Amino acid sequence: MYLRNIYKIKTQIKWFNTRQVVNNNELGSIDNQTYVIVIQCHSNIYLLQQLLSSLRRAFFINTALIIFSHDHYSYKMNQLIKTVNFAKYMQIFYPYSMQLHPNAFPGAEPKSCIEGFPCVKADYRDPEAAQSKHHWWWQANQIFDHLRVLKNYTQPILFLEENNYVTEDVLVVYRLLIYTRDIHCPFCEMISLAAHDPDLPRYRRRRTVVAMEVWKNSMPRTAIAFDRKIWHNIKIWKEMFCYYNDSNWDQSLKHVGAEKWDGNIYLTAIDGPRVFRVEECDPKDAGCKLQNKVEDVKKFIKVIKKQLYPLSIKIKVTAEEDFNYTASGYWTDVRDHELCMQFANGSVWY
Repeated sequence: MYLRNIYKIKTQIKWFNTRQVVNNNELGSIDNQTYVIVIQCHSNIYLLQQLLSSLRRAFFINTALIIFSHDHYSYKMNQLIKTVNFAKYMQIFYPYSMQLHPNAFPGAEPKSCIEGFPCVKADYRDPEAAQSKHHWWWQANQIFDHLRVLKNYTQPILFLEENNYVTEDVLVVYRLLIYTRDIHCPFCEMISLAAHDPDLPRYRRRRTVVAMEVWKNSMPRTAIAFDRKIWHNIKIWKEMFCYYNDSNWDQSLKHVGAEKWDGNIYLTAIDGPRVFRVEECDPKDAGCKLQNKVEDVKKFIKVIKKQLYPLSIKIKVTAEEDFNYTASGYWTDVRDHELCMQFANGSVWY
């Protein structure tokens, strides 16, 4: 019965990925004026619901295309996404998920080097962490190089995650950052809407500051945007990304920048973040409730509401700080290297 369910899911995934259906086309065509937003989804329906609730209120969202990139097939999540009527959207599914490979690579193998089993010739492998890096790399390859609807799209693409929450002016500020980057920082490879922590005094003091700065190790990976030109520069060094012994896609990307892009990846970032990350609770922490974490973000946004929609900006260029980071490991399995390279070398939809 379980194998039959996996087969059904694989069939559905193949249908979604090969058809590439765009929903809500009545909202307009897709061109370089369209905001393209990718949401990397796992299995937390509640958090995705909160993100969609915040996106629904975003100014200009009716001109956007939202691409939901899943690594878990869920009927309930699909039903939630069907309620999206405020933007064009489509769904794609990572075809090598743990859900589809519960007892074999790239999932958790009973005899592989995972927690609880002795490892002799390899380091501990975390299948969930590996999936996160594989999924991000797969979706970037597919979206920039193999998604039909975006074959002529040249603007930056914004990458979010299901545990994000946005302000209503997120796309206004995003467009402002694109314009500012193009004029004042053409060497900045990426745009960030969440490079800094949501500290209230800092927010009020520096809410109109746009910084040209290094993507430092302390900064989050949330709400990063870049275009196809930058993507092709990344893919040139695909071996460096795929073989770097770190299961975090963002640290692997920073490593490429440190080695091949004059020592750093540079951001054009807003000091007052427009995208917030909802910290998920530790299952062992009985006193932590996810709903409270979401409410904390909502309260913060309510307090800063009058500081949204900047009428002017100040540009700040920070001193250079080279990327200095020790790889976190968990990425020594040669099969992870090969799968990563497979995604870079060709279209993989199923």
